[in-house]
Amino acid sequence: METSVAIILKRCESIPTAENYIGVDKGALTLARNGKRMLLAIGDFDSVEESDLAYIKEYSDTLLQLNPIKDDTDSEAAVMYAIEKGYQKIHLYGGLGGRLDHAMINLRLVSRFPETVYLHDQNNFIYSLAEGVHSIDKHEYTYISFFTEDEAIISLEGLKYPLDKQQLTNKDTYTTSNEILEDRGIVTVHAGKVTVIQSKDA
Repeated sequence: METSVAIILKRCESIPTAENYIGVDKGALTLARNGKRMLLAIGDFDSVEESDLAYIKEYSDTLLQLNPIKDDTDSEAAVMYAIEKGYQKIHLYGGLGGRLDHAMINLRLVSRFPETVYLHDQNNFIYSLAEGVHSIDKHEYTYISFFTEDEAIISLEGLKYPLDKQQLTNKDTYTTSNEILEDRGIVTVHAGKVTVIQSKDA
């Protein structure tokens, strides 16, 4: 089966091209209105009209209606479903720009599942890297920044500001607004884990 899936959240402004979709709450309605078939529609759907919910059902293989009183967010439930189904690359769209608490949860999902959960919006591509050597494509992004929730040791090659086994802590900010010089750069995480933000100006 395909190993990647696009999870569409309610703030998604445009539907990306993907082989597999999961719709979360009003994101499921966005997919249905655009004629996109979903593996799963998930959420409490407390802000969705009954007529729209019936429409969502028509376009989803499975509909999972969650209790509004729950410990996990809808986006976390969708990510966990995708992981349980064996998807190795999980792309979240529409998870930034709204409520900051929801955005923080989505960023934590990125950090929790390195090289698995990816967060997209119009100007940013966010993911995390575990220990190892990683080739990073520049794509259309101008800048690349690195953060850690704890401590990490990283090296950067092919970037405007290279590093050699540099310790990074959660207090450091000097690893923002770097630039990949050519088509790709090399990031080596010697210890720990880093969150990467590739970005461009609006």
